Amino acid sequence: MLALSHALVSLTLFGPLLFSAALQAGEPLTLEVFTAAEFPVSGQDDRRLQRATVTVYAVDGLEQFESTLSQDLPADADAAKAEALRRIGGLDDARIAPAKDAAIGLAKAVQYRVDRYPAVVVNGTAVLYGVTDLDEAVARYAAWREAQLR
Repeated sequence: MLALSHALVSLTLFGPLLFSAALQAGEPLTLEVFTAAEFPVSGQDDRRLQRATVTVYAVDGLEQFESTLSQDLPADADAAKAEALRRIGGLDDARIAPAKDAAIGLAKAVQYRVDRYPAVVVNGTAVLYGVTDLDEAVARYAAWREAQLR
């Protein structure tokens, strides 16, 4: 019992130092960025992100995909339908990938309850809105975690 109380006292006194240092010392970090073309992502070259898993979801990717497919379609509805089907049939995996990624991103945004963008989800637990600089996002997350541990 005495050993347990010593462990709890140590964790209470020194835990915040250990946990805040872990983020800086290379704690595994997962960043999921929800953004659009008008909000470019930056700060990906930061030293703290070398071991991070960063996934960027273009939430406007389906709109861009649809816009590309419907560009210069004929005015006649039947001809437009035929041309659209031809274009869709000719898509390869490389051309479909951005639309798939956008759909996955939208599903993830719903899962995390992200209701606007740009947003960065850190380790699946914290959402930072209005941030596209990943260095800034990690710094804000570290400061928030440190405040939570006090």
